[in-house]
Amino acid sequence: MITICKNSMKLLSKILGRQATAAPFLRAGAAVEAPGTWNDVVRSYERPVDQANEQACAQNAAEAAYYAQVDRVANKWHHYLEIYDRHLSNHRDKPVRFLELGVCQGGSLQVWRRYLGDSALLHGLDIDPRCATIDDTDLVIHIGSQTDTGLLGRVVEQMGGIDVVIDDASHISAHQITSFEFLYPLLAPDGVYIVEDAHSSYWQDFGGGLRAPGSFMEYAKRLIDRLHAGYVLNADPVSRDPGFAAVTHGISFYDSMVVFEKRSGKARPRSTIVGTRWLA
Repeated sequence: MITICKNSMKLLSKILGRQATAAPFLRAGAAVEAPGTWNDVVRSYERPVDQANEQACAQNAAEAAYYAQVDRVANKWHHYLEIYDRHLSNHRDKPVRFLELGVCQGGSLQVWRRYLGDSALLHGLDIDPRCATIDDTDLVIHIGSQTDTGLLGRVVEQMGGIDVVIDDASHISAHQITSFEFLYPLLAPDGVYIVEDAHSSYWQDFGGGLRAPGSFMEYAKRLIDRLHAGYVLNADPVSRDPGFAAVTHGISFYDSMVVFEKRSGKARPRSTIVGTRWLA
């Protein structure tokens, strides 16, 4: 709850005035020359891995599941694993309906089986027809584009609904937005929608660029405003539309990943006061 008296407002104004003339916030300095291509950026982060050691030192169940992978190839940024475990641990060992957009070599679906357990229903979709040769009997593979909403609808119907979606497909912003706007409304009331490799939003080859209007990251930033629609004072009713906020518990931004969490029966926010003593 926000309760601000006149004196507090004056103090806040003084503080903000001082901050405006302070040193730049958390600047460490960057190279004068920008990276040449997005491939240069990715390669600069590549490191060899001692898989056995990583498995032995795993800090959470997602790390343990990932570094135990010895069959089909999987490729994940290490810091994603902690984020997965934070948002998906309550879906483990349950009949969760899980859809991965972007199957690639099929290894990540095997990792998800190891992490989520035998009760999970695992489906994957990829545009590469070679993925149809993945013959694991506990996985269902669909071939097609993540922008084919007709196909997405049939997949969701076959799955009997969806609880978790992970978008690791084309990484093209327009494709990510199309998939999200179709699938998020179909997500279960307590579902989780994760968009991986959101750093592609900063690359022109994927329809992005720093603060590019059409990038997925800029789209996701605007959804922060929609999450707070109930507090907007604008006359335009569109800016105050509560539809997205009514079903969304929160949006979490991480390095290269955005996580959306739905919430069943989300109640209207309540401002409450407890205690009895006030400042004189």
